Order: sequence, then structure tokens, then C-alpha cells
Amino acid sequence: MKKPSMFSKNYDKEVKRRKRIIILMIIVPIIGLSIFLTTNFNGLLSKSKDNKETREVVKEKTNTEKPKDLQAAAALKAEVALKAKAEADLKANAKGGTLIATMPDGEKISVEYNVVAGEKNIKGIISNKDILYDISPSKKAIVMQSKSNQDLLYFDVNKISKDITKKVYVSSKNENFSKQDKLSVSPNYIWSINPKFIDEDNIAYVSELPWMNEKKQQYIWKINLKSNVHMQAKPASGIIITFKSITPKGLEANIDGNSVYVNSLGEVTK
Repeated sequence: MKKPSMFSKNYDKEVKRRKRIIILMIIVPIIGLSIFLTTNFNGLLSKSKDNKETREVVKEKTNTEKPKDLQAAAALKAEVALKAKAEADLKANAKGGTLIATMPDGEKISVEYNVVAGEKNIKGIISNKDILYDISPSKKAIVMQSKSNQDLLYFDVNKISKDITKKVYVSSKNENFSKQDKLSVSPNYIWSINPKFIDEDNIAYVSELPWMNEKKQQYIWKINLKSNVHMQAKPASGIIITFKSITPKGLEANIDGNSVYVNSLGEVTK
């Protein structure tokens, strides 16, 4: 800016004007800088506040969700612990052993059982290739058959043993045929094989009775354990008879590929 001349008639005015301009040149930048700094500082404050609020929300959300995760983890851990304890208690309370059963011919059979909650349950027999067996629905009893002589034995967890072999067959002509005599003459004759529980009181088995010839026709017979009565289940016959499982209709049997059902009364239905 040009300095005013001393010899100018407006020297005083020009000096004052020059001073005002200089002051403005100094003050305006200062004000602008102040405004700029104030605006940016408020912006920074606002941003800082927003960041703080965001951190608070995240922290609050984390604090809210963390207990839920911890509760879920704790619940899962507790459930696993309970299951492990239950299994451990079951193993601790489960014991086992063997009972000795004596077949009609004197052969000793080891019957395995376990004990859970004070109850004995039959598991089966220790490996014996000469013995076929079936366990009752309640697992409290077992029926065994000797392959060599076709004897049948009932045995339960209380060591009650009963020879349930049909020793003699009486024909319609009142003729007696003994199992022992028949098998001594015809070793391959089927007198009583494959015993299977119908229910707790009745056992079915396969036999070629009532015929004594060699026609090889099989029939279903059953014995009632309370009355000790053997009877032929009718109508049921075929070349090959096998038993399956117990159903609401009775014991399922397969006769030459066809399914039938035997009930406790000795009735055979389809």
C-alpha cells in the first residue's frame, strides 16, 4: 500500500484511511482463522462424541450379548455334565454275573445277566454252539434247546428251572411215542426245535408232530408254562417254519415265505 505524502492536503485523512486498511488486513485473517479453528474443533468434538456414542452402543451390545452367550455355554456344559453323570451312575449301578442252568441231560449252561437299579435282566448265554435260546419279553426268563437231543429248558433270574420237553406224544389212536425212541430210530426227525416266547407264559416251537413218518412237514406247537400243556397251533404247517419277533398280533412266523401270527391261545392268523 502506497504511503501518503506529507505535502498532500488530505494527508491526515489518507493516514487514517491507511491505518484502517492495515487494521482490517490484520483483523480479518485473524477472524477467519478463528472461525476455521472453531468450526473444525466443533467438528472434531462432534466426531469424537459420535465415536464415543458408537463405542458405548457396541460396549452395551457386547455386555448384553455376552451374558447370553455365557448362559448358553453354561447350560450346554451343565447338560453335558448331567449326561456324563447319568452314564457314570448307570455304569456304577450296572453289575453283572452268571447263573448256572442245568439242561435235562445234565449239561451245565452259563446264563449271563446284568443288574440295573436292583433288577436282574438276562443277556444270553456264554457261547455254546449246541444250545439255541430265546429271551422273554421282560428279560426275566430264557428258554433253551439242545441241538443234540432237542430237549427244552425254561430258566429264570430267580434260578427257577423247568424241563418243558414234550417227552411223549399220544396219537389219536392212543398210541404212545417217546421222543427218545423216535430220535434213536430217526436222528433227523424234528421233535422240538427253535423255541420262541409268544409272551411271558407261552412258548412256541417247531415240530414234525403229529406225524411219525418222513414226510418232512413242519408244524407250530406251543406250551403254556403255567399248565405245562403242549398243543398244536392250528392251522399252520409248511416245509420250512421260522419265527421272527413279537407283534401286537402275536408271534410272527414265516411259513414257506408267508407271514402268519401265533397268539397265546395257539391260534394262527394272517
